[in-house]
Amino acid sequence: MSVRLLCIIVLAGSSIGTLVLAWFGWIRRRSVPSASAFTGLMLTVALYTGGYALELSGNTVSEMLVGSRIEYLGISFLPAFWLLLALRFNRPSGRISRTITTVLFVMSILTVLVFYTNGMHHLHYRTIDIDTDGPFPVLSFTRGIWYWLHIVYSNIAILWGNALFIGMMVRSVKHFRTQPALMLAGALIPWSALILHLAGVVPWGIDPIPFALATSGGLYAFGLFRFRLFDFAPMARSVLVENLGDAVLAFNHAGLLVDFNRAAVPLLSLPPQTAVGSPRESVLAKCPGLLAAILAGGGQVDELGPGPEAHRLVAQVTVTVLEGSWRRDAGSLVLIHDICELKMTEEKLRDSEGRFRLLFDAAPEPILLLVDLCRFVECNDAAVRLLGLPSRESLLHRRPSEFSPMYQPDGQPSSEKVASVMRTAFVEGHANVEWEFLRSDGAGMIVDVSITIISIKGEKLQLVHWRDITEKKENERKLRELSLIDELTGLHNRRGFLTLAAQHMKIADRLGRGIVLLYVDLDNMKWINDTFGHNQGDIALMDAADILRDSFRASDIVSRIGGDEFVGFALESGDDPGESITVRLQENLRAHNRRTDRPHRLSLSFGTARYDVLEPCTIEQLLDRGDKDMYRQKQMKKAGKSSDGAATVG
Repeated sequence: MSVRLLCIIVLAGSSIGTLVLAWFGWIRRRSVPSASAFTGLMLTVALYTGGYALELSGNTVSEMLVGSRIEYLGISFLPAFWLLLALRFNRPSGRISRTITTVLFVMSILTVLVFYTNGMHHLHYRTIDIDTDGPFPVLSFTRGIWYWLHIVYSNIAILWGNALFIGMMVRSVKHFRTQPALMLAGALIPWSALILHLAGVVPWGIDPIPFALATSGGLYAFGLFRFRLFDFAPMARSVLVENLGDAVLAFNHAGLLVDFNRAAVPLLSLPPQTAVGSPRESVLAKCPGLLAAILAGGGQVDELGPGPEAHRLVAQVTVTVLEGSWRRDAGSLVLIHDICELKMTEEKLRDSEGRFRLLFDAAPEPILLLVDLCRFVECNDAAVRLLGLPSRESLLHRRPSEFSPMYQPDGQPSSEKVASVMRTAFVEGHANVEWEFLRSDGAGMIVDVSITIISIKGEKLQLVHWRDITEKKENERKLRELSLIDELTGLHNRRGFLTLAAQHMKIADRLGRGIVLLYVDLDNMKWINDTFGHNQGDIALMDAADILRDSFRASDIVSRIGGDEFVGFALESGDDPGESITVRLQENLRAHNRRTDRPHRLSLSFGTARYDVLEPCTIEQLLDRGDKDMYRQKQMKKAGKSSDGAATVG
C-alpha cells in the first residue's frame, strides 16, 4: 500500500468518524447547551479532513483545488466553532455575547469568500502550484496577506478557547478535571501541527493539521463514550457551591449523576471518581430513603447513611427541575440540608423535658430556649400568654423577628439587631436588650430581654428571660412629658420651649419662612403678691396664660419661661402673624379686664423679635432680643411713652 493511499484512507476515515460525532451532538442539541457548537466543530473537522483527502487524490491543480475548496469550508469556520464550544462548555447556562458571535462568523465568511474569489485578487494565495518532491504530488502555495490575517484570527480564537479550558481545570475539583483536559488536548495537538506547518519543518509539503485533527477526533470519541465528555461538561462551579455545607447533586434528564460537591461525597455509595455518569439508583443504592425523597420531588428523610460506620442521616431534601431548550427537562438539582444536629438537639430537649417543664411552667414570667441562631425550641405558658398566642406550637420553631416590627424603636431593623445581640451573647456569654414585640392582635409591647448561653449535654443553647416593661416605659414617657410642662399654667416650661423651638427653627429653615417671638412680662407681679397674696398671684399667672393661649394659634408655642415671663413662638404666614397676634393679645386682655371680678387688673408688657432664615441666629440670641425689646417698651410705659407697636395693656 502506497503512502498516498494510506494518507487518503486515514483522512477519509477521520472525516466519517467526525461526521458520526457531529450527528451524535446534533441529536442532543436540545438537552445539552454545548451540543450545537460541538456539532459545528465536528462538521468543520469532517470538511477539513475529507477535503484534504480529496485534494491528495487529485493529480492536477484543478483536480486538487476541488478538494481544497471543500477543505476551506472547514478551515474557515473551525476557529469560530472551537471558541464557541469553549465558551458554552465553560458557561452552560450563560448567554454568549452577540458581538463575539458576529465577529467570529463574519471573519469566517469573509475567509471563504476571499478564498473562492482568490483568482480575482490573489489576497489569499499569490500563486498555486504542484510540489512533486515528495512521494506524491501536493499543492504548493505562496501565501498572501489574507492568509496571514486568517492565521492571526485563528490563533486568537484557539488560544482564547485553550485559556478557558485551562481555567476550568484549575477551578474544578480533582475528579472533574479529565473532561476539560481532554478538550484542551484535542486543541493542542492540531495547534502544534499548525505551528510546525507554518515553520516548514513537515516534509514533502504535506499539511499535518488534518492528521492531527484525526487524532483529536479520536480523543473526543474516547471522551464521549468513556467520560461522557459531551453530556456532562462541568461548569466552572463557584467556591460557594463546592464549599457549601449542604450536599448538592446534579442529575441530567436521564437520571445520571453529572456533578456533586464535596459535602455530597459521604452520601455516595460509589467512589467519587466513578460516580459521575452513574444512574441515581446506583449512586444512592445504600440510601433508599434519600432516593425515594428525590424521586418524590423532595421531602424529609431519616435513615442510616452509607459506609462501614453508618451514621444517621436526617435531612431536608429539595429538588429543583432544570429547564433546557424548548422547555424540556434538562435534569434536576438536589439540595440536601442536614438537620441531624437540630433533630438531635430537639430529642435531647425532649429527654430533659421533665426536668425543665416544672421550671418553665412554674415561672410567672416568660422563659424560652433558643437554638440554631435564634430559633425557639422551648417556652413556658407565660411566653405564650404574653404574645397572645393560642398554644406553644404556634411559637416553637419560629424566630424572634417573626414577632417583631420591621424596625425597633431606635430605628434599627429587627433582623439586623437580633443578629447583633446574638453575636454579643455568644462572645460574652450573656446579653441584655430592650425589644419591641408585637402581640397576635397587633398591639406593641416593650420587653426587657435577658439572654444567657447555657450548655445541655454538650449543646449550646440560649436561655432567654422576658420581662414586660411596657407600663414602665409608658410611665417614663409621661414623666418626660411632665418635665416639659409648667404645672401651674399648663403651658410649656422653659425646657419644653427650648426643645420645641429648636424643631420650629428647623421647619422654618426648610420652608424658608420667618418666625415671630413675643416676649411677654406680667406687670406688677410683686405688688399683686404683696397686696392680695400669693394665691391671687397664681391666679394672675393662670389668667395671663389663658389670654396668651387664646391669642396664639394651636400650632404655635406658648410657654412660661420664668416667674412672670412668657414667650410666644409662631411661624410666619401670609396674614403677618406678628401683627395679628399682638392685636389679638391686646383685645383679649381688654376683654378679660372688662368682665373679670378679680381684685386687680392685668397688665402685660411685651417685645418682639424676628427670626430670619437669611440671617439665622440661636434661640438664646432671639430670646435676648425679645427680652431687650420688652424691657425697652416697659421703660417707655413707665415714662408714659408707650408706642403703638409695642403696646402694653392694662
